[in-house]
Amino acid sequence: MTDPAAVTDPAAVTDPAAVTDPATVTDPATVTDTAARTHRSPRRRGSLTGRTVATTVAVAVIAALAVAVVAFQLLRQESIGQTRLVLRSSAQAVAVAPSDERAAFAARIERRSGHRIDVGFGGDGEVVQLATPLPAGLEARLATATRLSVRQTDGWRTLLVEAVPARGGGSVVAVEDVSVLHQDTVLGRTAVALLVGVLVAVVLGIGVARLVTRPLRSAAAAATRLAGGERGVHGALPGATAPVREVAEIEQALGVLDAELARSEAAQREFLLSISHEFRTPLAAVRGYADALVDGLVPADDVARVGGVLRAETERLDAFVADLLALARTEADDFPVHPVDTDAVVLATDAVTAWSGRATTLGVRVRVTSSVPAAPLRSDPQRVRQLLDGLLENALRVAQADGTVEVRVAEHPDGIALTVLDDGPGIDAGDLHRAFVRGALRDRHRSDRPVGTGLGLSIAARLAERLGGTIEAVPRTTGAEFRVVLPRSVGGTTPPRTPAR
Repeated sequence: MTDPAAVTDPAAVTDPAAVTDPATVTDPATVTDTAARTHRSPRRRGSLTGRTVATTVAVAVIAALAVAVVAFQLLRQESIGQTRLVLRSSAQAVAVAPSDERAAFAARIERRSGHRIDVGFGGDGEVVQLATPLPAGLEARLATATRLSVRQTDGWRTLLVEAVPARGGGSVVAVEDVSVLHQDTVLGRTAVALLVGVLVAVVLGIGVARLVTRPLRSAAAAATRLAGGERGVHGALPGATAPVREVAEIEQALGVLDAELARSEAAQREFLLSISHEFRTPLAAVRGYADALVDGLVPADDVARVGGVLRAETERLDAFVADLLALARTEADDFPVHPVDTDAVVLATDAVTAWSGRATTLGVRVRVTSSVPAAPLRSDPQRVRQLLDGLLENALRVAQADGTVEVRVAEHPDGIALTVLDDGPGIDAGDLHRAFVRGALRDRHRSDRPVGTGLGLSIAARLAERLGGTIEAVPRTTGAEFRVVLPRSVGGTTPPRTPAR
């Protein structure tokens, strides 16, 4: 799709001064510094396995400590209850013993308890044989009471005291300091539980981490291979067999990326081969005639014809270059769209008027029909004209002699419809979905109809997309029909980039 203005516009020619301006040349030191920064070793990051293990261990430690705190209190309460029963039983055993044997029996109980239990006697006005210091108030009560069960706190100490009546009078007193009651046992068991929990957490963390990270490492390796230019790596990915759904989705996405990269690169290679062939043909003709002119093989009366051939071939090359530039612009991220209030009927009329001269030389009628007197829309008129020009050029190329090319303007539920129809050979139903693929129709029909560069319809599709509209090839029994639907209003921001067709 050749835009004459784009080809002949001097502003489109590269300014030599801009090319040779030293300010635009990259400083080698800057390049070196940039490369050094690019290849600088990245900051060391923790692995997912290490973090998973650390998290699991931390959870296990916190859970063990929480359980230990609760268990310690429960065990302490249970131990105090058991200790109270032991003290009472010990005191009762001494109380029923003969009076002359009570002291020896009490000493034996103290030894067997590891001197945790202290046994004495009271109830007769004083407390005797108790090695454990008692608070004054408690000692006074034990000196007179014959039966007492009390838990007394004295500073940092907690004392359990059991007094029972003795045979023949008085009382037997059993005392134990429970401030550190079974602390060693409780803390020891807690430490063992904590250690076992940590070990189990480490083992589970490593297992879970390996289970999760194995497919991630596989996906990372596949991504690295893709970045290195290798294709077809998706077959090595486990895909949906990954144990974690999110990881499986990553692997499937990498598989799709792999397939799309392979398809895109194959299309690019095919496109470059096709374009290189199209460039080589006119260049061969130009070189052949140039050699003939240099060797004096062209008769004087044939120079004009040879010059016409050379001009036609250079114009053909110029058309290729212009179309390639136009395609590159439409696929650029910064492709500008400048919407203003305009009229689709006026734009269609201007386009038909501009191509009327070309149509006359081909013996083709070109006209505009509209179902509405005006079709206002807010869009970029230059881009809309560029779109119509490409479709009209394509239609005039294949139109029959004494045929008709028509541009229709109509209302559409999604905006304004611009339709270009011709009475040429048309498009097979099986090729409608490939009509806007670069070079697809040209490669298929180069031997049976006039073809262009193979880029015109692809450029038209990109323009329609950038204008926020759609384009489609409509099936017909005779000729071809291309319908463009543009929204009544398009924003002025640069549209997001989409994959090249």
